[in-house]
Amino acid sequence: MAKIEKKETYDLYDTVKVMGSNFSEGHVGDEDFSLIISKILHPKERLPWTYTLHRSTFFVIGIVIDSYGSMRYEDMTVDITPNMLFMNKPGDLQELTWEEVTETYGLLFSEDFIVKYAGISIYKTFPFLLFERHLPLHTSAEFQQELRTIIQLIHQELKKDTPLKKKICANLLTRILLKIKQEFWAGYSVNNIESRNPDILNDFTQNLEYHYDQLLKGKVKQILHIKDYAEMQQLHENYLSTILKERTGKTAGQLIAEKTLSTAKILIQDSQYTMKEIAYMLGFSYTSYFSIFFKKHTGLTPLDYRKKSL
Repeated sequence: MAKIEKKETYDLYDTVKVMGSNFSEGHVGDEDFSLIISKILHPKERLPWTYTLHRSTFFVIGIVIDSYGSMRYEDMTVDITPNMLFMNKPGDLQELTWEEVTETYGLLFSEDFIVKYAGISIYKTFPFLLFERHLPLHTSAEFQQELRTIIQLIHQELKKDTPLKKKICANLLTRILLKIKQEFWAGYSVNNIESRNPDILNDFTQNLEYHYDQLLKGKVKQILHIKDYAEMQQLHENYLSTILKERTGKTAGQLIAEKTLSTAKILIQDSQYTMKEIAYMLGFSYTSYFSIFFKKHTGLTPLDYRKKSL
């Protein structure tokens, strides 16, 4: 099958946000974590519906209890049928079509959300989310019912206005991920040679995640640049940069900056580190440079973010 033609892409989250106030109950949550109830977003009179070519900036878990449609990737199309599960990671390029929607749910979440509110590293606990290409998975009806029960609890929590809402939702999300891991990815490890994918993007992602994990453990003292990651893969840095841009829509610098930012958030929430120490760990010559970088991406200074988080 021919590849999807290159054209302007958009984020699934943004599309859902603008579908109209009458459908607001079909999408609850915020930009860290949200739940999509597809039957509300896609009533029968609005079907079929296609989310044309898009590249999400979120992790997505789709839980199909009873619906029909298709998922188109760059090189193939897969039918979506009842009792299916599909997952996507940030940067995945796809086109989703719904033909009939009876009961389907979608969970959208950021890496920051699960780190901050569940205290879990995706790299350590759920590496399959990062390093595998996920085609829709067939599941048992019993398995789907277990996930549906947890989804209903998440929906109840998201509609509340309580201080612990996000923490509770993060733990419920973790329960879903643990069930998926037990069902499909038991024993999966990025250290197993069998689990390594020769794909350039996956290798870059693994090297990036590993390096920042080592940095958080204090085993390395400096960040790496695109030239360093290219050398790890025995590639020219311009070639690696081109591949990353084609596959994710982002430059290598943006991908490294995003990981630096998420690591900074973790370090800032640990009061044992001063801002000067954090700036040095993340490769900033001066604390002021780090503060400018952090405020540009979050709207808060590092000190204000620490106060808010604690």
